[in-house]
Amino acid sequence: MRTLSETAARPLTRYRTPSRFVIPSLHPRWRPWVNLVLLGLLVKGLLVALTLAAYGAYPDPLTALGREWDQWDAAHYLYLATHGYATSGDARNLIAFFPLYPAVINALAAVGLPARLAALLISNVAGVVAAIALYELARTDEPEKAAFRAAALFTVFPTAYFLMVGYTEGLFCALAFGAVLQARRRRWIASGMLAGLAAAARLTGLALLPAIVIELYLARRVLYSIWQALLPPLLIALGFATYLMTNLLVLGSPAAFYAVQRDHWSHSLAAPWVGFAAAIRSIGWRVPWEKLTVGGGEIVGGIAAYATATLSWLRLRPSDAAYATVLTVMVTFVPFWLSIPRYLLAMYPLFLLAGRIQRSWVYLAIVAVSVIALVIFGLAFGRGYWAF
Repeated sequence: MRTLSETAARPLTRYRTPSRFVIPSLHPRWRPWVNLVLLGLLVKGLLVALTLAAYGAYPDPLTALGREWDQWDAAHYLYLATHGYATSGDARNLIAFFPLYPAVINALAAVGLPARLAALLISNVAGVVAAIALYELARTDEPEKAAFRAAALFTVFPTAYFLMVGYTEGLFCALAFGAVLQARRRRWIASGMLAGLAAAARLTGLALLPAIVIELYLARRVLYSIWQALLPPLLIALGFATYLMTNLLVLGSPAAFYAVQRDHWSHSLAAPWVGFAAAIRSIGWRVPWEKLTVGGGEIVGGIAAYATATLSWLRLRPSDAAYATVLTVMVTFVPFWLSIPRYLLAMYPLFLLAGRIQRSWVYLAIVAVSVIALVIFGLAFGRGYWAF
């Protein structure tokens, strides 16, 4: 039996000593994801605030943003989501737009979400997913710091406002980056499915085909069946086939889009120097704003695309270089260079290379210029000016 002194000296075990409340720290694995989400929200919040401050919040902020950002192709995608493809009139020319994005908008609208809000929701959520996928993709070959820098630059790229408005950029980048990431991880079915969806969202989704085929070839020793090698390319072809089928059902020919692209949208096959020369000449006669966007912006974008493709063959994986090269060919082998700076958002090798910049002051200078350009072009887009 314990004495009184022994009992007093020993604390009762059923009463625990109070401790300070400690907030559980975020797991290091998720910290870059959270930081990218916060960076994306910061960029979006900045553009939203500046847009509302510059153009007003009538009759309410959400409606105001919808109207301000319902510009150029955003209006076309919204029309397709709510009315479908047309067989006659000017709306017939919208066959040039791929079906996936309008279909997803329509699906969300079917469950009660306003179509315009659905378009914005898809772009914003997918844009954040794309940044995270790019980070994970870069992390397969790069140090964590370089991977984060690559994804951060993507988030503040001069044309990153297209990740907020009703365009396909957010959705396409999420699918394309995800497809390459899954190929890196040798998850071939997932890679093929994502790439197939990308090919149903944009013509440039076909640039994923050589990239994934090269990854398959490099992993040929661990493939357990011929079907594992054939399935991803077949899924990409199937995704593009949905667009051809749309052409067939609407206009009676799977290749109907080609004539529409040529006659209405000035897109046909031409040597790259044709479009380059036209962009240079246009600086001499366009209004000042278009000198910057339709002229100078396209020239800078084209040069950046070719520089990225070249450096990719020297510094990155063959699959990355193949993707950059095919994408560059697809956006520059046309007689009229248009929207190249916007297409660069999907050029993930560009961001992989930028993430490797060793000197912090150089990288920060690029980020600063990108943010300034992002704000200027984003506000101009909201006012209805052509901004890629």
